Amino acid sequence: MENLDLGLNINQKETANRVRIFFKYTFPNYLIKAGLHRTDLKSPQLDPTGVAVHGRNSAEIRMTQIFDMQDKCRAVYQAIDHCSDSQNQPFRTILKALYIDELKDWQVADKVKYSDSRYGDLKRYACCQFADTIETWKVVYDVDIPDLKIVNRCNIGAESGSSRG
Repeated sequence: MENLDLGLNINQKETANRVRIFFKYTFPNYLIKAGLHRTDLKSPQLDPTGVAVHGRNSAEIRMTQIFDMQDKCRAVYQAIDHCSDSQNQPFRTILKALYIDELKDWQVADKVKYSDSRYGDLKRYACCQFADTIETWKVVYDVDIPDLKIVNRCNIGAESGSSRG
């Protein structure tokens, strides 16, 4: 099956892999440091405190770090929540089921009622859309989350055309 044109100039396979690694290793670390559990993210009423701590002592610094991790978790949740979710593009459903509810791939494929091969394509597209959408929420929450998109490389050899000899 050919790639769905998501309007992004990205390498879908590598980007989706980077998103899966993010959700396997980085996101759980955010949750732990934020003092949150995945179930805390299911509620759309994540209570953004809006508190800006301008402290000088170590307790205040630690609280600022906790708030930053909570904001990172909120940014991830909002990015998932703003992905497409239609019969043909059930990206939000896939992402929430996999990375918030922690369902297995076969359970999610059954939930969205697609064959394993089609589900694999949809999961890749969902990850790519998440990688694009998180960029907006990083700005909204003013957080530093790694860039997840792998941009297609075109004419790289032509740009570095220095000769040796």
